Amino acid sequence: MNVRPLVAVLASAVLFGVSTPLAKLLLGGIPPIALAGLLYAGAFLGLAVYRGAAGCARRLNGSRGGAGEAPLEKRDLPWLAGAILSGGIAAPILLMFGLSRVSGFAGSLLLNFEAAATALIAVLLFRENAGRRVWAALALMTAGGALLSWNSGQGHLDLAGPLLVLAAVVGWGLDDNLTRQISDKDPVQIAMVKGLV
Repeated sequence: MNVRPLVAVLASAVLFGVSTPLAKLLLGGIPPIALAGLLYAGAFLGLAVYRGAAGCARRLNGSRGGAGEAPLEKRDLPWLAGAILSGGIAAPILLMFGLSRVSGFAGSLLLNFEAAATALIAVLLFRENAGRRVWAALALMTAGGALLSWNSGQGHLDLAGPLLVLAAVVGWGLDDNLTRQISDKDPVQIAMVKGLV
């Protein structure tokens, strides 16, 4: 069994989980929009270094071909533009404003709604099928998110922060569905374009 994809998935999950509390710490000294831009610019730079290193390694090994992924084409631009607007611009900005109003812990947990948002958008906008299990999972995730939003120390529900985080999650859910339309293309190139914009 090839464990390389599993390692990549686990590493991305850990990095994603750590990113929200770290972003919350950085919000103390950096405005939300600037931080969102810096995080995505960092993603672009990191992927550019990765792409350069992978290209050098291929040349050293005598391989002249590319990474084996199909490059983006002109017909992919509408899907990519929608993904960039929803998941590369709006969602990160909404998340940073939301994190300025909730704890990093609550923000991280609320980000689990991305799966629910992605599924709902897939069913409602892209006409995908969903069975009882999917709807039950969505209901449980929604109930869990509502409980996370409750701050018992305040005695009331402060919705501004959680709603901003949830709006970010909807942006990323739309991004997921739009990017799926071009999922046969080079994922590094897609992420680099999104980070650069």
